[in-house]
Amino acid sequence: MAMSDKTKQRTGNIVLCISMTILMAAAAVPVFITPLPVWQRYMLAAGAAGTLVAQFFIPCPSDDLRTRRLSRMNVWAGIVYCVAAYCLFSSSPDMQRSWVAFMLAGAVLQIYATLMLSKLTNKKSEKEQKKAK
Repeated sequence: MAMSDKTKQRTGNIVLCISMTILMAAAAVPVFITPLPVWQRYMLAAGAAGTLVAQFFIPCPSDDLRTRRLSRMNVWAGIVYCVAAYCLFSSSPDMQRSWVAFMLAGAVLQIYATLMLSKLTNKKSEKEQKKAK
């Protein structure tokens, strides 16, 4: 039984909210606990994997080329979060320090893509409302 687009959207949004909360909490751990605990790595990895899976569940809202590119940018943000998690599990000290840079890069990608998708959706709904009048 295949899921409808609405069910995929809802499931993806729920998983994304939970995963982003876990990711944010894991990123905040170094502020409160100086030597990074082992569980922080697993927490960040779970949040990153959940974010990536959620981005695959959320269907592209339109067939417009720009909208599809922005949706793919969200997937890339999830991949960058997974790279940040990989950095924490790496044995190299340089890699272990670079996880923050990857987290910031993923956050910038996701914020930009989400804001632009929202802006495009609002423009399309305004155009449809004008046509309806």
